Parts: sequence; structure tokens; C-alpha cells
Amino acid sequence: MGSTLARRLHLAWCALVALAAALAFWMPAKEACGGEWPAPLDDVFIHFDFARAAASGHPFEWIAGQGYSSGETSPLYGLVLALGYLIGFRGYFMWVWAAFVALSSVVVAMRSTAELVAPRVAWVVPPVLVCVGLLDWSLWSGMEVALSFAILARAALAARRTHTAPPTHRSSAQWALGGWGALLVWTRPELAVVVAAFAVLAARGVRARSPWPALLRAGLPGALATLAILGLNYVMTGDAASAGARLKLLSSNPYLSDVDRARELTLNVFYLAYKPLRDERVWLFFAVASVGVLAKRTRDLTVALMASCLGYAALVSWNGAARYQNFRYYAPALEVLLIAACLGLDALARSRLRRLSSPLAILVAFGVAIGMQPEITHFTTACANIHGQQVEMGRRISSRTKTNAIILVGDAGAIPYFSGRNAIDALGLGGYHRMPFIDAAPHGEAATAEILQRLSPAMRPTHLALYPNWFSAITSHFGREIDHVTIEHNVICGGPTKVLYEADFSSMDGDAPPAGVVLDELDVADVISERA
Repeated sequence: MGSTLARRLHLAWCALVALAAALAFWMPAKEACGGEWPAPLDDVFIHFDFARAAASGHPFEWIAGQGYSSGETSPLYGLVLALGYLIGFRGYFMWVWAAFVALSSVVVAMRSTAELVAPRVAWVVPPVLVCVGLLDWSLWSGMEVALSFAILARAALAARRTHTAPPTHRSSAQWALGGWGALLVWTRPELAVVVAAFAVLAARGVRARSPWPALLRAGLPGALATLAILGLNYVMTGDAASAGARLKLLSSNPYLSDVDRARELTLNVFYLAYKPLRDERVWLFFAVASVGVLAKRTRDLTVALMASCLGYAALVSWNGAARYQNFRYYAPALEVLLIAACLGLDALARSRLRRLSSPLAILVAFGVAIGMQPEITHFTTACANIHGQQVEMGRRISSRTKTNAIILVGDAGAIPYFSGRNAIDALGLGGYHRMPFIDAAPHGEAATAEILQRLSPAMRPTHLALYPNWFSAITSHFGREIDHVTIEHNVICGGPTKVLYEADFSSMDGDAPPAGVVLDELDVADVISERA
């Protein structure tokens, strides 16, 4: 970046652009949440739950004292949030820390990407990286997406250095890339695709010798980091896959045929092409990135980034929930694409058409950013939904129940976080004394009820905080409504009304026959006995 003054000015420019983009989303959403910090997803508070437990000496637990859970798919982000909790960012102020992490991460991504390009292009990097509203929605949500952006950009810079470093420093550059790769998979496991592409890139930088040592240095740390998580999951739960993978992957659903899985995969790909490529005009960045493939200086890294983008999107499309929650699962693919687009602008700036590079970047960024308002509106509505339903229900539970209450929830984030109560996640993303709710969830309410029956009465839920449209059998047979919260213009929650019930599972322990005449019965397998 040249002189110290130029670097400082560029850092200030990055901070200004990042803050402006963030405030465009946060300010209207904060107002819609009554002045409190906004979060458009209940999953944000799942990270907060894990962070609170880790800060209290219970790492890898959803709620302290309830045992190991594989539901934290971004353990590095959980630890970063736990640091904020230890510093004093607690309750709703945890979101302030998450906002600081997001802003800092995006600035790091901007600065790191700027080091990949010519000085004149570096000044257009910040607006390019935040001009896609669909990505911004996730960047400023409080999820791990911003942190992954920073690590991706640092990994891309490390990958470049495996080619440009002096021969005596190539080995250390390859190990540095491997270290960033380990952080990537601890931020989002699907980013192993990026680690593999960068490792191949590092191996290609070794011209006269065997590529295998370089491949191992660049790829082995990421592979070991992945194996460490898989091994820990297996030892603690009996299954290497995370709870999210076991619940959401198309291959995990026992009721889908191969044709059904192919159809869902096709739908995910179709909606991905329809929304980001058409509505968000992301195809423009593919066009700009393709220029980087043509130039020798940027070709190898651009190809690695483009392969990572497509590979990541293909892998995520196997997630049955990929096209929901405003495509947040695809956000890292957009991050990789935008870094590649900056390389394309750099290639253009070094060509005979260099005078077009900056105007083109500004034109593309402006052309995409003018369509950002629908994303800001959706973000604002989603934040109002989560605040008005999940956060409100958590606070009502805190005021209406005893401190030893146990809440059965279908949303594992804000309700346990704000209620401060022990909870059982009916979908199994949270852990509860190693009981396999995650195995029961795909089979429906009857299988979940059988797990509840196996619990001692003292460990069963005292209350239910559920959607009656999701859990009609459990709520009608074992619940008595005592409160409810209804929101309007729902765009993100599982239903407009969340109901709080007082639970009564005493019928599970009785021997009396059911009232009426039993004509027939259907018993869904108890997953514990089935496993045995």
C-alpha cells in the first residue's frame, strides 16, 4: 500500500465503508426492535448460548451442566464470543461484542484483499466487498459469516505468498496457509473445500521439486482440525457428524428416497441461481473475476477461488435448509467470489485497459448496491420477528417460571438465552445429558415423546415453548396453555404464534388404559432400543 500515511488512510476508508454498510442494516432494525440490538435469526442466540456456557467453564455445551453438544458448528466463533462474555458483554450486550467482531472482521477482510491487488485498485476493494445485499444480510446478522470473511481473505493472502515468497521462506508460508485453513474449518466445516483448493494451489507453486510436502503443509492442519472435531463428536455422542448435519443434510433424512434427494438438491441449486444471480446481479462478479483467469499474475489464485466458490455452493446445496433463512448458508461462497472479483479488477488495472478498472469497479458496486433496499427491509422485518417472538417469550418465561424450570423448545437460541432456564431442544441441536433427541427428531413427535418418557420425572420439561403447528401432538396431549406471543408479517420464524404451556407428563408413567375404544395404534420406534 505504499507509505505509512497511505496505509492509515486506507484503513480509515475500510472502517468507514464497513461501518456505513453495517449501519444501513442495523439502524432501521434497531428501531424496529424498540431500540435494542437486532438479530435476524434465532441461531445467533444459539452461538450466544454456547459462548455463555464456555465462558462459565463448560465448553462445547449448549447450556452449562447439560453435557456435550455437537450443535455448535462454528466452535471458533463460539470461543470468540465467549471472550466477550468474560470481558463483560452479557445479556443483550453480547450483541454489541458480536457487532464489534463483525466490523473488525470485515475491515480485516478488506485490508487483506487490498494487499492482493495494485494500490489504485485497493481503494475500490472496500465498497466491492460490501455491495451485495444478500451477503451483507448475513455479515451483519451476528452469525459467524463476518469472521469467516476475515479468515478467508487472510488465507487467500497466505496462498498468494506460497508462490511469491523467496524459496527459503516457502515452507513457512505453506505452514502459515495451513494454519489459516485450520481456522477456516473451525469457523465453518464446509470451508474444507476452500482449504483443499488452496492446498493444491500451494503445491502448484513448487516447480522443480515434489509437490507432496507443500500439499501436506498447506492441507494437513485443516484436515487435522476437521478430524479433531469429528473425533470429539464421536467420543462424546457416538456419531462423528455434528447435530446440524444429522438433522439437515439430505442424506440424513430417512424418509427421502434418492429421487426426493435429487429433487431437493435441484431446488436448492435452482433457487441459488434465481435469487443471488438474478435478483442480486452476482453474475457481474463472475464476469469480472473471469478477467483474473486470463492474466498470468492472478490466474492460479483466481482459479482456486472460483473452484472454491463453486465447490462450496455445491456442497452446501446438500443441506436441506440451504435455500431458507435468506441463503445464509451460501454466504461464504459469495465472500470467495468477491475476493476473486477484486483479483479480476487487479488484472484489468495492469492491462492496457487499466483506466477502466476503477470506473468499472465503481459502476459494478453501485449497480449492485442500488438493489440493497429489499435486503435491508427483509433484515429489519426478520429482526422485529425474532425480537417480538423469541426474545419476548424468553423474557416472559424468566418472569413466569421458577428458576428450576425446564423448558422444551423447538428454537434453541433466544428462549434459553433470555429465560436463563435449563432447556431441552426437541430438534436435538442442543445437548441434554447425552439423550439422542437428534436421532428422534427426524422421525417426528412420537419418537421425541418416547425419549421424554425415558427421562426421570425430575428431568422432564416443566413447560413447553413450542409452535402448535409444529408440535400439535405433544402440545395437545401434554400441555396446558398459559401464555402466547403472536407477531405480524412473519418472514423468519417457524410460525406466527409461539405458545407457552405448562407441561404434564404424568400420563407417561400411568398404567390406566386410554379413554374410549382403541381401534388401532401405530408405534414409532424408540431410537434407543432401535440402536440396541
